[in-house]
Amino acid sequence: MERLISFASREEAFTRLAQRISELISKAHETRGSATVLLSGGSTPMPVYEKLSLSNVDFSSIEFGLVDDRFVPVNDPASNEGVIRNIFKNQADFTLEPMVGNPMDYAQSIAQCHQTYLKFVHGDVILLGMGGDGHFASLFPNDGHSTEGLLASEACCLGTNAPSHPTKRISTNLAFIKTIEHRILLITGKDKLEKLKASSTERTPISYIVNNLTEIYYAP
Repeated sequence: MERLISFASREEAFTRLAQRISELISKAHETRGSATVLLSGGSTPMPVYEKLSLSNVDFSSIEFGLVDDRFVPVNDPASNEGVIRNIFKNQADFTLEPMVGNPMDYAQSIAQCHQTYLKFVHGDVILLGMGGDGHFASLFPNDGHSTEGLLASEACCLGTNAPSHPTKRISTNLAFIKTIEHRILLITGKDKLEKLKASSTERTPISYIVNNLTEIYYAP
């Protein structure tokens, strides 16, 4: 598979990916004086973020956003925003744009996200993950809203429905993700690698982006 970078261990993959993101941030800073980076949730990329939080990049020049989030308060253990903020808590200059602006109003949060995330269009780096069902971001199989997110022509945020609790999600769409210069996928485990390879046949959501990924980091 093109653009696939394989590592013998997950630790090696996480370390190299954190270094790569740091390199891309530094490159953007040298070019424009700032960088924009979008982070996925889930357990897989958290070691990457831990390593990134300890790096010597200039966090005051970086604006972070989320690829997607669960519609829960930031102090809920399921909140991507809350987990990521905790990892970077020792970086005083760390900034992260929320997706859940009002945990009591789903429609308002989606509308607010649609506006605030326009600043990330044509951003520098986005780190994606993939679920065992072939979803990425919060764009799921067998969900009408997710299908809209895969087929939409304009970049935006939208609400989708996950097959597991919490079901309400907010996600960037495919058109948005394609505007980001460096589109990196991180997967671990042989099952996910096989799922990725089968995506074009199975027509899972990841098949819509796989040929537009700039790098794929994999470890068994």
